[in-house]
Amino acid sequence: MSQETTLAPPTLPGIEGIRDDPTPDLFSLLRERRGWTDEYLAAIENPDHDTLMDMDRMIAELKRIHDSQELLVVVPDFDMDGITSGVLGYAGFSELGFNVTLHIPDYNRGHDVTTDDIAEVHSQYPAAKAIITCDGGVNSHEGIALARRLGMTTLVTDHHVELDPGSNADVTVDPARIGETYAHEGICGAHVLYQVLEAWAQEYMPSKMDSVHKLKLFAGIGTVSDVMPLLFENRQLVRDALSLARLLYTAPPADPEEEIDIDSTTLMTLLRAGGHNPVFVAAFEGFAIALREFTRVGKLRSVADLNEGFFGFYLAPAFNAARRIGGSMSDCFGVFVAPTPEEKAACMQRVIAGNDRRKELTVVHLEEIESTDQPLAPYVYFSDAPAGMLGLIASQLMHKTNLPTVVVHGTADMAGPTGGSARSPFWFPIIETMTEQGFTAIGHENACGVRVSDRDELLAFHGAMATAAENIMAGLLASGKLADATAPDLRFGSTPDCDAGLSDIEAIATMTERVELLTPFGHGFTRPEFELVLDLGQCHIATLGSESQHIKLTTRNGLKCLWWNSADALYLDLKERKESPFPLDRHLRLRVAFSMNNFRGNVSVQAMVERVVEDGE
Repeated sequence: MSQETTLAPPTLPGIEGIRDDPTPDLFSLLRERRGWTDEYLAAIENPDHDTLMDMDRMIAELKRIHDSQELLVVVPDFDMDGITSGVLGYAGFSELGFNVTLHIPDYNRGHDVTTDDIAEVHSQYPAAKAIITCDGGVNSHEGIALARRLGMTTLVTDHHVELDPGSNADVTVDPARIGETYAHEGICGAHVLYQVLEAWAQEYMPSKMDSVHKLKLFAGIGTVSDVMPLLFENRQLVRDALSLARLLYTAPPADPEEEIDIDSTTLMTLLRAGGHNPVFVAAFEGFAIALREFTRVGKLRSVADLNEGFFGFYLAPAFNAARRIGGSMSDCFGVFVAPTPEEKAACMQRVIAGNDRRKELTVVHLEEIESTDQPLAPYVYFSDAPAGMLGLIASQLMHKTNLPTVVVHGTADMAGPTGGSARSPFWFPIIETMTEQGFTAIGHENACGVRVSDRDELLAFHGAMATAAENIMAGLLASGKLADATAPDLRFGSTPDCDAGLSDIEAIATMTERVELLTPFGHGFTRPEFELVLDLGQCHIATLGSESQHIKLTTRNGLKCLWWNSADALYLDLKERKESPFPLDRHLRLRVAFSMNNFRGNVSVQAMVERVVEDGE
C-alpha cells in the first residue's frame, strides 16, 4: 500500500507574492517560441516520400529468390535498430512465402558485415543462395566480396552513409547512398527494410499488404531507438507502431498472483485466428511478452506509459545492454524467435537483468573516470570499460558538460592505436567537423565511433575538437542562440522572468492537452521544456510509495509535482528549506514535463520533475 508522509505548509505569504497577471494563451506563446507555424506543423506531418533508388531492382531480385525458393539469410546488425530490422525481415519474408532464416550477429566483430560473419552464415546454412543485410553492409566490401565468391546473391539494405568506392553488393538500397535523391535521409535500417517488404508485397502479393503494415511496429521501434528525426514519414510510422504496441498490451490484474494473459490482447487474438505464418505470429507474441515482463518489473504501469519515451528510454536500452556487458545476442533475438512462450519469457527476463547490470556498471565506470587522472578532459576521457559501454559513458559525460565528448579504451599513457565512442550535443556535428580535418569518425552525426593510430593522433584529435567546439560556442553565444537553446520554452512562477503564474491550473492543463496532440516527440521535434519557480514555503511536501521513495510537491493552487525516487536524497533538505526564514533558501527552480493524469475519472494536469535547475542556468 502506498504510504504518504506530509509536511503541512505554513500560512506565510510567498516570497514573491501571488502573480495576478492575466494568463496568456500558453499554447500560442509556446508555438511562437518554438516556431511552430501552421505551415511548419503541416509540412512535418506529410508522410509522403520518394521511392528509394534501385528499389525496382531489389524487389525483382527478391521475386526471383521467392519463386525459386532459394534459401535467403537475413543478416542484421546487433543494436536495437539491427534487432528490429532482423525480426522484421525474418517475420516479413516468412509471411510472404520465402524460404528464409535468420543469422544472429556477433557484436565482437563490429558493425560491418565481416568475412567472419559470411563464413559463419555459410557454415550454419550451407544451402544458402542469398543474403539480405539490414542496418549494415553498405561499406562491408570484404564480407560482401566473400559472399559473392561463395555463390550467394548479395542484397544490402542500410541507412548509413555510403563511402567511396561504393557498395559492391548485387543490389543496394540505402537513403544515404552516393547519388541517392531520397529527400529525408534520416530513416532507420528497419524502416528501409520495411519499405522493401512493402514495395514487394504491393507489386507481387497485394493480399499480404495488411500483414506487412503490421510490421510497422518494429520499424517504428527502430526509428526511435536509433534516434532518427521524428519528422515527415517517421512521424506517422512511430504513431502506427505505438498503436500496434498498445494492441499487444494487457493491464496487470488486480491480483498480483494472477498471470497476465497476452493471448487476450486484441492483436494476438487477430493474429492467432488469421492464418499467418508461425514465424510472423511469433514476432508479435515476443513483443507482447516483452511488454508483460516490463509490466512485471514496474516499468509499464498502464497503457498511457506505452509511448515513444518507453521505446527510447526503456525498450531500446534494455536490448542494447547485451553488447555493453558481454551478454547474449541470442537472448535479444530469442525474445521474438524462440520456439515457445516460456523460452521467449526467459530470454526477456535475462535481457532486463542484463540492463540492470548495465546500469550498475555505468555507475562504476563513471566513478572510475572521475577518480582517475584525465588530462584531456572535458573533451577526451580514458576508460577500461568494455568497448560496448564507451558510447553510453560518453553520452553521460556529454550531458554533464554539454560539450562534444570522446571516451577511448585505454589509459592516459597509451601509445599505440586505440578507438572509442563519441557523443556530441546538437550544435556540434562531430563527423562533419572531424573528418574534414582528416580524422576518422564513422556512424551517426552526433553518435559515432572514432579511431586513432597513436597517442600523437589522439592529441591532435583532442586539440582540433576542442578548438572547433570553442569557436562554434563563441559564435552561438555571441548570437544568443546557445542561451536560447538551453533556456526553457516557458517558465511558470511569480518571479519577473516567468511567462505566467501558477494560479491558473486550467490554462496549464489546456496547453498540456494541446501539446499532447502533437506527439510523437523526439530527435528533431523535441518535447517542450518547462520550468517551475516554486516557493517551498507555499508548497505541501509529501513522500509517496511503498517505501516512501518518491516526493510530491503540491502548490497552493493545487498543481501536483511528482519527483520519482528522490526522497532519500532530497526530502530532508526540502523540509529544512521549507522552514527557512530566508526567502532565497525557499526558492526552487525545477525542469518539469507536464502530463494529464486520469485517476478514477478525475482528469488533472501534473508536473513530472526531471531535474533541479542550477544557479546560473
